[in-house]
Amino acid sequence: MNNSLVTTPERRQHPEIRQVFVDACEILAPIVASNAKLQTVSAFGMARMLVDYFPMLTPEQAHIVIATAEKLHYDKRLQAILNKKG
Repeated sequence: MNNSLVTTPERRQHPEIRQVFVDACEILAPIVASNAKLQTVSAFGMARMLVDYFPMLTPEQAHIVIATAEKLHYDKRLQAILNKKG
């Protein structure tokens, strides 16, 4: 039976990340860009910085944001996300 009214459940498990993601990417963008050339800031350091800026994030959530920002940077999509904000 094909029911077009079937809804899929929300797969995202971290609404806190969604609330701060663009702002966090704005903070991380210059660090991620410089780290691409030379690892100057560790993931631990970036996570600590994010938790200081956004106390509602756990360290694990901060690492999710960092990994996503790094992936977006390497895929050359990070700037597009930042441009949507401004």
